[in-house]
Amino acid sequence: MEIMIAINNLILVEFRTKIFRIFVTQKCLNFCLFALFFTFSIATTTSADEKIKALDFSGNGPLFLSNKQIKEDLLQAEHFLQENYVRYSILEDQGLRWKEVFNKLADQLSANKNPTLTHHFQKQLISGLEFTEDSSLQADLFIKKRHYIQRVDPKVAFFTGIRLAQQQERFRVLPTQNQASKIVNNWFNDCTAFHEVFFPILPERQSEELFMLGQQANHQLKPLICEFENDSGEKQIKQLPLTFPEAELNNSEMPVYEFESGRTPYVRWYRDGKSGEVAVKQFYKLARKLQSTRVLILDVRGNSDGSFSFIEKWLKEFTRNNWQNVIVQERQTLSILAGLLNRVQWNLHHASARFLIGSAQLENKRLQLLALIKHFKEQEITEKLVETKFIFNGKHTAPKWNTRLIVLTNQHCGNGCQFLAALSKQLPHGVLIGTNTGPFPKNTSGPIYQLKHSRIMLSFSHRLHLNHLREPVSTSGYLPDYWLFPPMGRMDILRFASKKN
Repeated sequence: MEIMIAINNLILVEFRTKIFRIFVTQKCLNFCLFALFFTFSIATTTSADEKIKALDFSGNGPLFLSNKQIKEDLLQAEHFLQENYVRYSILEDQGLRWKEVFNKLADQLSANKNPTLTHHFQKQLISGLEFTEDSSLQADLFIKKRHYIQRVDPKVAFFTGIRLAQQQERFRVLPTQNQASKIVNNWFNDCTAFHEVFFPILPERQSEELFMLGQQANHQLKPLICEFENDSGEKQIKQLPLTFPEAELNNSEMPVYEFESGRTPYVRWYRDGKSGEVAVKQFYKLARKLQSTRVLILDVRGNSDGSFSFIEKWLKEFTRNNWQNVIVQERQTLSILAGLLNRVQWNLHHASARFLIGSAQLENKRLQLLALIKHFKEQEITEKLVETKFIFNGKHTAPKWNTRLIVLTNQHCGNGCQFLAALSKQLPHGVLIGTNTGPFPKNTSGPIYQLKHSRIMLSFSHRLHLNHLREPVSTSGYLPDYWLFPPMGRMDILRFASKKN
């Protein structure tokens, strides 16, 4: 009897396995059919005079490019940027001459006696666009089963460790750990590099202005060579290595928050939490407890995934004031919508066979874009701006805002962090400390365009980050009022916060 039961169980397992295999096979076939349908449909659903060509992922593009092909691809890249890149006109208004940029790039590449490697052209193209400091600009190239990626890296702050105090129109070197003592109290003259930067740092006393000597770049820099002079007029040259402080990034294992009471309350928000978590309830309770505080430090360094909705609930317990600060403005044109269709195809191509549910979502997105394209044509719409605003409406039972807000940030800054950083810039006595908040919003769904000869896929953002005054925010994000460099830490911030400035 037991043998018969075992045999029946085995037959049942085999039957279920076959059914599961059939199910998986059917899903995979559906996925493949969808991919074929997508590729065909995006090339045929628009009018003949404005066809949307599908992206070519075959990798069969040329390994080398002639000068003629390079010039034509550069003209096409310039056209794509002029028509669709959201910061094109902003940079142009600031005095940038785009044609000169591309002409210079064409001259550099045409100087090669031999044909240019396609992936070398890709690298030079992005290198030529680094002046934008916009990390949404990216070039992807598929050749012979290889994927080459080039993107504009954002600039970061490198520091020397040399602290300077401004006295009238000169800068005097302050005592600093781990630096040559021979230049303490010397005057700074200049550096051989042209782009040394004076980063404002926390003052030790009221009304003084302190700076950290450093430089900004998107690559590792050679040491600064600088000249210093004592009160007797004796000069000396110092070589100063440049260091980039590593930005901490929070993870899901960290607590929701950390609180330190005292003369100045310090709250560090690490991550979002679920409504049922005890820590979340305690976090909201803390907001009610702090309602009467006159100075508050909110540390959101490394909080890359913290949402606006989560910190909004916390602030509702804290204040009844209303604010509107972060604005994301999305530009829509027929050409941009065509590029967004390419983005849908990109997402589909990079989805694995296990990503079965996502194919339906991509299909819905594709249909929405096609409907929008049809609407633009029927209504003869040339351009449309769609705005998303971070609006905070306080709780009427909470007290009116009467707090000096000090916000700490770094480059890993999510939606909630960006809102708080913007709030510190909006409030009369708000202060932003740390580093720049990084690019926002992240370019995960911008349009993609493929160059004719090289088959390079050029992508960038069609969204613009605006502040509460409706001014474009830097591609590096909000810049701090005071930069934070090692070994500066929490005690320095608490000391600063306790001062009546």
